[in-house]
Amino acid sequence: MKRLILVSLALAGWVSAVSAAARTDAASVQALLAQAERNVEQYRKGDIQIHVVDSAGRPLAGVTVAVDQRSHHFRFGSIVFELTQEKHFTPEQAALFKERFSRLFNLAIVPFYWDGYEPVPGRTAWAGNLEVAKWCREQGITAKGHPLAWTHVAGMPAWLHELPPEYGKPLLQSRIVDTVKGFAGTIDLWDVANEAANTVSWDRAMKMRERVEGERYDNEDLSVEAVADWVDPCYRWAHAANPQATLLLNDFGQIAWPPVREHFFALVKELQRRGTPLHGIGLQAHEPRTEWFHPQKVWDTLERYRELGLPIHFTEFHPHSLGAPISGGYKEGTWTEENQAEFARIMYTLAFGHPSVASFTWWDFTENDSFIKGSALLNKDFSPKPAYRVLDELINHHWKTHTRMTTDTEGRIVLRGFYGEYQVRPESDNGGLATFLHTPGTASDWTIRVAAASARP
Repeated sequence: MKRLILVSLALAGWVSAVSAAARTDAASVQALLAQAERNVEQYRKGDIQIHVVDSAGRPLAGVTVAVDQRSHHFRFGSIVFELTQEKHFTPEQAALFKERFSRLFNLAIVPFYWDGYEPVPGRTAWAGNLEVAKWCREQGITAKGHPLAWTHVAGMPAWLHELPPEYGKPLLQSRIVDTVKGFAGTIDLWDVANEAANTVSWDRAMKMRERVEGERYDNEDLSVEAVADWVDPCYRWAHAANPQATLLLNDFGQIAWPPVREHFFALVKELQRRGTPLHGIGLQAHEPRTEWFHPQKVWDTLERYRELGLPIHFTEFHPHSLGAPISGGYKEGTWTEENQAEFARIMYTLAFGHPSVASFTWWDFTENDSFIKGSALLNKDFSPKPAYRVLDELINHHWKTHTRMTTDTEGRIVLRGFYGEYQVRPESDNGGLATFLHTPGTASDWTIRVAAASARP
């Protein structure tokens, strides 16, 4: 009996310790999210002054002004692969896709996987990609090309392996130069090398005649220097083709696996040492695919990469929603649409709240052609999932400035607003509509001229 009591007491103590640890962890996560929210106020917003004057330049007091943010400086994005393939949608479906996409996003990922982009030498998907990229530009959406160089089978067309291995590198150079220069002005943002820290080198891939996906990731003997040897020229070719382009290095596994994070970190440092024209790093957020990342692990990864001094782009995020078990140990249960939405809220808050993050891309937009089934924001009929509504609330409401203010005696209103493009309109018969850009590091001091009759006594 005494032994049973001791065992019971020990078990009770263990349960109590576990509960206390869980409460401590929950409190630390809440503190981290609160810090992210404070960072949003500090880093994603800036002071704005608006002066309302008459045609002679005299201040107008008592004028009510509508201040509405139209778009974000931060890039929120997803993929538009389906739009580049006409077979997917009817015109009505394409229109609904575009409406739902442009409501949320100002960044669109356009597919340039070499295997699909040029399945036959010289016959590319140029026209379809150009049409979609032009639509993006018309909508004020930044188009990003993904990817240019990848040693995965999707990044190396079958016909390439029918040629002698030494032909591979000149053809890769030609592809990069032709594509980047040809799309210059329409697509000026590129994932140049994809998953280079996790895959084999270009020369080894050219010698692999069998198109086996898994073997492309067997790179344990590949040093950072060897990776940089084949990656560095790709960036130099792209930069020469379009010196105004922003060139990113994209990879996976950095949040969940510290050794992968450090390998990628070392690769970036080596490229920086070589003077490679690298302008940002891509952080994929989908490996392991069922893991709910602990917020602290996410933040620690961002803090580590902050040391590199480059903008960080969350490039591929697509959590499940079809009932798969949640892994990782931070959360229990299964991936439901509600859990997908809550995970999204946390991840976007952490990203938007970290000063080094420049964009966040949700990978699958609709379930019609999703890479991971159940991970899209829209169902096959384009109806929004809870995660879509969460992003809408964050992007278009919680993190967007809309206000009505009245000018003071000096004809001025002062506010703090999120960075982005604004429309400002005095609410009077004589008021005109003006558009301004509010960006970090610049003085947002705007003047609107209206007729003197707009003044209030």
